[in-house]
Amino acid sequence: MAQSNTKTPKAPEPQIKKVDIAIAGVTYPIFCPVHEQEELLSAVSYINNYALDLKRDAPSLSQESILVLCCLNLYEKIHANQRSDEDRLQKDKQSEALLNKIMKDAHSIL
Repeated sequence: MAQSNTKTPKAPEPQIKKVDIAIAGVTYPIFCPVHEQEELLSAVSYINNYALDLKRDAPSLSQESILVLCCLNLYEKIHANQRSDEDRLQKDKQSEALLNKIMKDAHSIL
């Protein structure tokens, strides 16, 4: 009897993984790209700490209210970073214009 040398193809590694995350004591199943799991867990840690602080300071808040406040806080941080980036870009443009003027003036003197 001849033995077949054909190999069974190996199943590809999953691209998406189910990760159970906990925020303020409630567990949520999240489907996450495998390569983003570490970043997800880092985000969960930040959000969970913020949510637990809210829960400690205002124990009567519902889970939904806590999550809404977390979202608003994150929006505020994102918006502040965007403004900071825009301010930095504007200052970079001003610095570049000033440097160009100085170089032009220096060339005209020489």
